[in-house]
Amino acid sequence: MLVAFLAIAHREILLFAVAGLFVGGIDDLLIDVLFLCRRVWRRLTIYSRHPRMTTATMPHSPNPGRIAVLVPAWDEADVIGPMIRNALHRWQDANYRIFVGVYPNDRATIEAAGRIAAHEPRVILAINSHPGPTTKADCLNLLWRAMEAEERKSGFAFKAVLLHDADNVVTVVNTLATPLPLRWLSIWPNKISNLLKLRMPSPHISTPALAL
Repeated sequence: MLVAFLAIAHREILLFAVAGLFVGGIDDLLIDVLFLCRRVWRRLTIYSRHPRMTTATMPHSPNPGRIAVLVPAWDEADVIGPMIRNALHRWQDANYRIFVGVYPNDRATIEAAGRIAAHEPRVILAINSHPGPTTKADCLNLLWRAMEAEERKSGFAFKAVLLHDADNVVTVVNTLATPLPLRWLSIWPNKISNLLKLRMPSPHISTPALAL
């Protein structure tokens, strides 16, 4: 009797689980179907008439602007210096400013970033009034205020904002005159819609452009 009861309970639980998975998977299935339909539609109606845009064929912005790169940094003394130097080397003469947010009780990171900011006007150091660590949002708010102060000081408004982690490595597609992430942001219209966090692609591939 007990074995039969357990078998029935096991079957009912399995049926309940299957029904739950089916209902829960309907929305995922709909998204997949919509994606496939859109992909087929674009292939038949767009890519049959126009070649796919890649990073190598992406047009230059008709209204280029300055890009603000925000880098929150707590206890990043080992990586912040190489990251900034690599960004300066990779992005070269592109129109950008790197804002680095640090904390008063993190002297090692301040010194590592400050050594570069002291002789590089494109790197701006912002020191939080609160000891760290706080939250990344708090540090980004500090960097946003520093960006606004730079706009008032220079009289030049930033067109877009790029969020960058201190331990990320900047790369650039070799075929582009303008570095890839800055070029993406420069094409888009304004600062409010261009608050993005990007992972950099490999410099050795022709990356398909974003479908905007």
